[in-house]
Amino acid sequence: MTAAIIHIGCFLSALVAADGGAPSNDRAKTPTRATVEAALAKGGSPADLQRWAATADGLLIEAAVDGAATETVRGRALAALAYARTPRVHGFLENFIVEKTPSSAATDRLLVRRAAVALGWQGGPRVTEVIAPLLESADAEVRLDAAAALGLGRAREAEAPLRARLAVETDAAVKRQIEGALKAVTASR
Repeated sequence: MTAAIIHIGCFLSALVAADGGAPSNDRAKTPTRATVEAALAKGGSPADLQRWAATADGLLIEAAVDGAATETVRGRALAALAYARTPRVHGFLENFIVEKTPSSAATDRLLVRRAAVALGWQGGPRVTEVIAPLLESADAEVRLDAAAALGLGRAREAEAPLRARLAVETDAAVKRQIEGALKAVTASR
């Protein structure tokens, strides 16, 4: 998850440089897709990312699903969507995870991980339903980020799938992440 957070944090300074100035909350200054993709390719800060996610969520979605874009750009676009807390983005993240989960392609697994963490940051009523199946992935990195995402979501219903996975998990890093997620999920009781 740390890598995902670092990738999220590498967004806006490049976007600011590409756009020629500080971002504005003014929707009239929405960046172009080329500007967003250039910024995603270069990186930027979390504060900047948060400001841009409010105005460029549609462009971030386009970049995330663009098969011609690099894996880095697509992954950073998905990670950036954590800050775009709209029903449209939330639904997109849920659908993206559900549609890509059966894939065994390495790129799809990475993108699902980024989408899961973004959805975990957003929380919501279906977070556990959408993310918990990722705990059964053959890929330990997917399981690790799924556990992190469930912890971020802090939904009480995440406790059961996390405990079930903890009982059979063999990867030490994933076990530690599940234990941390369980603490987060049960802390609000």
